[in-house]
Amino acid sequence: MNKETIVGLEDIVFEIEEKPEVAAAMMADIIGVLIGLKPVMIRGFGVEGLKKSEYDKFEKKIDELNLKIVLFEHCYLEQDRKIKNEMFCISKKIEIARQAQKALVELWATMNDEGEIIKHEEWAESTKKIGELLGYPETAVVDFIKGGDLKDEERRKRMKRNRYFVHSAEHEEEEFMMYDKRLNGAISDFAPRTASCLASNKEKRWLV
Repeated sequence: MNKETIVGLEDIVFEIEEKPEVAAAMMADIIGVLIGLKPVMIRGFGVEGLKKSEYDKFEKKIDELNLKIVLFEHCYLEQDRKIKNEMFCISKKIEIARQAQKALVELWATMNDEGEIIKHEEWAESTKKIGELLGYPETAVVDFIKGGDLKDEERRKRMKRNRYFVHSAEHEEEEFMMYDKRLNGAISDFAPRTASCLASNKEKRWLV
């Protein structure tokens, strides 16, 4: 991986996103794709009225890293107001990026405008597919689909100390070693601004 190009992309992402933690989360996903941990990443800039010139700089750096991008829109209701969100899937292969877009559209079709699940079996199938495409450990994906009480103290503790995905109770340490630690190590090596932002949150695990 070309560190200079990654740092250049990092500067662009942090310039576009108003919140450093949001920019860092996007960069973490991109690093995950670059190291082969994630087949694809799915994100969108949380900025209304993003300038074309800003996006063009972003897309150019993505191309320089030999990554492929698929753009699409997601419209949803928020307090009776229609919101249009520009989203993208990034992968080393354009076919996988398109698969991710398709899987996400299928997932949205299993929920209503309020985000409530209305087709449980189809939701589980779509969620499993997206979890695989995003590179999350299978044990965590299965546990997430099974669901759990968000008021459960142990579950809340796991969610508070881990980032990226909801870790399972039985396999938390294995999942951390195979995903979180590997990704955080690569971020430390190639994306200094992102590493500084993520490591500064002492509530979340970093390399240990």
